[in-house]
Amino acid sequence: MKFSKLRLTGFKSFVESTDLPIEQGLTGIVGPNGCGKSNLLEALRWVMGENSAKSMRGGAMDDVIFAGTNNRPSRNTAEVALVIDNATRSAPASYNEQEAIEISRRIEREMGSIYKINGRDARARDVQLFFADVSSGAHSPALVKQGQIGQLINAKPIARRAILEEAAGISGLHARRHEAELKLNGAQTNLSRVADVIQEIEGQLANLRRQARQAARYRNLSGHIQRAEALALFVRWQLASTAAAAAEEELSRVRSQVEEMTLRAAQASNAVLEADEKLPPLRQAAAERSAALQRLTAERLALDGEEARAKAAAERLSARLAQIGQDQSRETARVDDARGMMGKLDEERVALEAAAAGEAEAAAEAAHVLSVAEEAMRETERVSDRATAELAEAKAKRSALERRIEDGRRGAARLRTELDNIASEIERLAREAATAPLVEEAALRVTAAITALESSKATHAHSEDALRAARDAETAKKQSVETSERDLEKLKAEARALKELLSAGVGEGWVPVIDLVHVTPGYEAALGAALGEDLNVPIDESAPMHWRALPELAAAPSMPGGQPLAELVQAPDALSRLLSQISVVERDQGRALQNQLAVGQVLVSREGDLWRWDGFTATAEAETAAAVRLRQRNRLADLEGTIAAAEAHVSEIRSVWQDAREAREAAEMTERAVRNAWRQAEAEGGAARAALADAEKRHAQTAARTQSLNERHESLSTDEREAQALTVQLASDLEALVPLAEFETRLGVAKEELTGTRATYASAKARHEGVEREARARQQRLQAIAADIDAWNARISTATAQIEALSARETEARGELAALEHIPAEIAEKRARLLDLLSEAETARKAAADALAQAENAVK
Repeated sequence: MKFSKLRLTGFKSFVESTDLPIEQGLTGIVGPNGCGKSNLLEALRWVMGENSAKSMRGGAMDDVIFAGTNNRPSRNTAEVALVIDNATRSAPASYNEQEAIEISRRIEREMGSIYKINGRDARARDVQLFFADVSSGAHSPALVKQGQIGQLINAKPIARRAILEEAAGISGLHARRHEAELKLNGAQTNLSRVADVIQEIEGQLANLRRQARQAARYRNLSGHIQRAEALALFVRWQLASTAAAAAEEELSRVRSQVEEMTLRAAQASNAVLEADEKLPPLRQAAAERSAALQRLTAERLALDGEEARAKAAAERLSARLAQIGQDQSRETARVDDARGMMGKLDEERVALEAAAAGEAEAAAEAAHVLSVAEEAMRETERVSDRATAELAEAKAKRSALERRIEDGRRGAARLRTELDNIASEIERLAREAATAPLVEEAALRVTAAITALESSKATHAHSEDALRAARDAETAKKQSVETSERDLEKLKAEARALKELLSAGVGEGWVPVIDLVHVTPGYEAALGAALGEDLNVPIDESAPMHWRALPELAAAPSMPGGQPLAELVQAPDALSRLLSQISVVERDQGRALQNQLAVGQVLVSREGDLWRWDGFTATAEAETAAAVRLRQRNRLADLEGTIAAAEAHVSEIRSVWQDAREAREAAEMTERAVRNAWRQAEAEGGAARAALADAEKRHAQTAARTQSLNERHESLSTDEREAQALTVQLASDLEALVPLAEFETRLGVAKEELTGTRATYASAKARHEGVEREARARQQRLQAIAADIDAWNARISTATAQIEALSARETEARGELAALEHIPAEIAEKRARLLDLLSEAETARKAAADALAQAENAVK
């Protein structure tokens, strides 16, 4: 099987229907970033059953539907179809009828996905198992994405196992095994749940039984309680009647007392009314006296507050005058200080302006001296640098020549040592060069091993064919045995079920007559319709209800037609009378013959219809339990014979299967021995080929090594001669070099001159910087003096204005203080008058209060 075509419609960036043919060989897709190459791989994974939206680079599965652009509306559906070429018929068996298999997946927004295989609806699990059976799928390692190669290389053994299982083609089996395990676990969970439910129901049943017992006990106790409550109510009624009589007597006595007390209350009310008429004038007078006293008290408090406010205002004005005097003194002192400081600043400004008169000539002279010193220092630095460079160059040349001479000597010695080693190695290889006989002997062993291997391989192929045939024969016989055993188990299970059903009706120690009756197959419904529930009655006369055997009727009436049921049924004698008066007729005859029946006679049909002498009629649709039980008994008898034949058949084919298994085991032993011989021949051939290759390799290595060493010896000899000649030339060049002492002398003289010029330059530079620094300082100080003078002038103006404002405030405060001096005398005069009025009002209030208290006591 192989993929032949991929069709996309509305999937991600493929808004229109797009067919991608997958031809023979390698199919590649090339394009810039963002053109949709990755969408094709995701379409393959999606149609194979991928259910993770994250794996599809989306937040939800609906994100695979085309979302629309500025120019095109979005789609509501997306579909991907994969066409698989099945010309080799290697697909799973259920899909192997057609040469091409089309698997499609369609998704509708917010509606989920629909899978189809060859146009028929399928489950997602069916699609996943289909691809698992063909060693592929949405999560197959064959679909390589970015970063997956590194994951496969670094995978753990359990992850590599999945790759090997897919390569072996058994991933579908593992998927089915996993699904079966899940189903078994679910069944086990359900069984556990059923057991829990049964246990819970048993507990509920026990509770219900206990509640039933409690209910019965409750009913018994309820009667006793009702009788006791009735007796208690009667006793309470008698006690209540006695108490009611006593209460009526007490009521009569209390009523007479109430009448007497009512008369006394009326007399007291009249006296209270007379006293109330006197109280209002007294209360009015007392209130007026209290109001006058309260008003005078308030006026006295107001005078006290006014006096306190006047004193506080006088104190505040005195404090303000003192503060104004202090502020005037402080501002006057500030004016004096500012004027003194301005005089000092004028003197300093004049001195600085006089000092700045000749600073331009001094700065020009210092700059000229600095320029001359700098030029002299630069010239001496150039001379010193040249002398230093010449000395360094001479030292470098001398060191390089000495180093090259030493390297040449060491190289010549190393080359001589290596030449001696190569000569020794060439002599050793010459002694080991005689390896040709060993190569020929190894070639002969290889030829013999190849011949033995071909013979073992042919024998192994024949043994494999024999083993395959034996296994196929065993498998066929085993399947036949398993099928026969399953059929036998089904028959046995049906027989056991029928036995359990038939034994369920037996109880109380008596066997019903139905278990003693044998009816001809096909007439069970007729007998069941005729006897009905009477078949469940036993023939044991000790039973409370039973069949009793009676002699035949002396003058039994003849049946109008049909076949007597007694001829079709083998039954005990107790049923002979009944069966003799029952006849089996066709369904269309029963209604016509019913009018001819004598008392006690019955007509039945084979299908189960019944017509009785008294007009009772029942159709075959009203099937009886007796008829069902009779059919079950007949079916059980048939099953017993069938089971015996099936057991014999199973035993026979099991013997055949045993023979096939023994033949297969013998073929396996033969194939195993042949395979071991083949492996031994392969091992011997491999060893012989390895020995030949090793001998040839050693021979070739010896020859190549000898040639390489000869070439190396010749090359090293040339290098040694050249190294010796170069060493002699370098020694003569070293002797021709100028001595280093001359360069060192020149460098010392240059450094002494450089030190003197640098000292002169530093002195000139310090003098020039001092002149410039003093000029800048004088200029900055003059600017600061001008700013300080402006600030002191502003301060004098501010202080003068402040002094004038303080003088005005002082005049105003002294006027207010003079206005407050006559207030204390006025307040003292008013307080004396109020004290006299308060004394008179207090005396009047006390007299009114005494009169009011006497009147109220009289009312009480």
